[in-house]
Amino acid sequence: MKTKIKYLIALVFVPLLLIAQTRTDFSGLKFCIDPGHGGNNPANDRLVIPDPGIEFWESESNFQKALLLDTLLKQKNAWVILTRYTNYYPDDNLEPSLAARAAIANQNNVHFFHSIHSNATGGTNTGTNYTLMLFRGYDNQPVFPEAKTMSSYTGPQIRSHLRTTTSYVRGDWSFYGNTSGLGVLRPLQMPGQLSEGSFHDYFPETRRLMNQAYRKMEAFAIMKSFMQFYNVPADTFAIIAGIQTDADSLKPKNGTRVRLLPENRIYQGDFYNNGFYMFDFVPPTPHQIKFETTGYVPDSVNLNVSVNGLHFVDRNLIFNVPPVIIATQPINNDTSFRVTNYIGIRFSRAMDTASVRQAFSITPQASGSISWVSGNSLFFFFPSPQLEYDTWYTVKIDSTARSIGGIKIDGNGDGTPGDPFVLRFKTQAAPTHVESNTELPRSIVLHQNYPNPFNPETIISFELPEQTFATLKIYDLHGSEIKTLIKDVLPSGYHSIKFDASNLSSGVYVYKLITSNKIVSKKMILVK
Repeated sequence: MKTKIKYLIALVFVPLLLIAQTRTDFSGLKFCIDPGHGGNNPANDRLVIPDPGIEFWESESNFQKALLLDTLLKQKNAWVILTRYTNYYPDDNLEPSLAARAAIANQNNVHFFHSIHSNATGGTNTGTNYTLMLFRGYDNQPVFPEAKTMSSYTGPQIRSHLRTTTSYVRGDWSFYGNTSGLGVLRPLQMPGQLSEGSFHDYFPETRRLMNQAYRKMEAFAIMKSFMQFYNVPADTFAIIAGIQTDADSLKPKNGTRVRLLPENRIYQGDFYNNGFYMFDFVPPTPHQIKFETTGYVPDSVNLNVSVNGLHFVDRNLIFNVPPVIIATQPINNDTSFRVTNYIGIRFSRAMDTASVRQAFSITPQASGSISWVSGNSLFFFFPSPQLEYDTWYTVKIDSTARSIGGIKIDGNGDGTPGDPFVLRFKTQAAPTHVESNTELPRSIVLHQNYPNPFNPETIISFELPEQTFATLKIYDLHGSEIKTLIKDVLPSGYHSIKFDASNLSSGVYVYKLITSNKIVSKKMILVK
């Protein structure tokens, strides 16, 4: 008798296993997809403004992902129902409650329920961006074991498609510390999971989540996890995606244009500051990706596309307008430049500092040091010792100087790269007599520190017309006191003191002279 029972069990299960092994699509499977949150309203939604004039609503992002997933699943013959088919309701009370969403799944006797969400830190997010999957039950005691298994597929798939930092799979009872858990999973009569695909309050991710092709990446990830779970063979086609950035600023580029050959498909990017592009359903054959964004040097990459591949090809775009010099100190042909002053050159964009150092020369030759500020667009030469009096100098930045993106300078401003920049000036005449400091100052004067910018030492000078109690202090831009240099009764006359900023970081600082009847202050720049 036992032998017959075993035989009958085998007859029952063998066909099921064969069906699982020979499944080619989702035929016969029913899915309920829930776009998390309600319609677009402040009471039941989350709003993030990554940039002025750009609004991100989580409900709309979730809804668009659900529509994309709906299409992908139906293309593989799945039966799919969404818990809502709009993101706008004339009455907020018409939005489906959490219980109503679960009821839709129960009433239609679906095989699996998936709720789409994105996450948030609840505060200012400067880098948190992981994937979280939640199923009903404790971490190691799921109400539906299939839900934990599915989540173990979905989390890594979303992570790989969105390139989040990591993925976690948790039971909602363990995660929330009680058996109430998630309201949308609580009434389910079948396995279900909730995905927090990425963090929508991390601004780089917020901007990407505004992109429909990026949302489709998450839809692909969820569909692929269903394929893993239900033993549907992997697709042969691949996905090619990436982010384009400006090589100078390293910021994502708007309005990107990418061409895929040999199919000659064109992707035109959006203007949400994400730089994202994507091609799906790419056959596994050799391809060429051509980057054709307006205003940038054309570029291309050859790629051997793999079967079911997920290929990311990011690119730094080189701005094809050459950098020019937009300001100098001194101005060209100045005839009274102070011998103790510094030479400054401001470029129109960030420069490759090594190439500028090599291209820089001053004639007659003068020794000194070089510093950079303003994102490597402002160049300083500090003579040491001072320049010669009554002398014509020629400063040259040769044509080999180039931007961070590799474009050579347009030294003469004619629009063509590869020209040297030349600056000529004459220093002040030599003094004809030694000035006497016996004459008392007529007022309180605080001079600009020298040198400025400086690293790490500078001289601060001031004048007092009479004996007085004086304090000289250093502050940061937030008003916090850094150091007291002088706090004493000083005689009338000229005073100077050295300030050593070796223990401070680069930035702008304020030095303030305080006397009984006057307070004066100036700013100085520390460049390291």
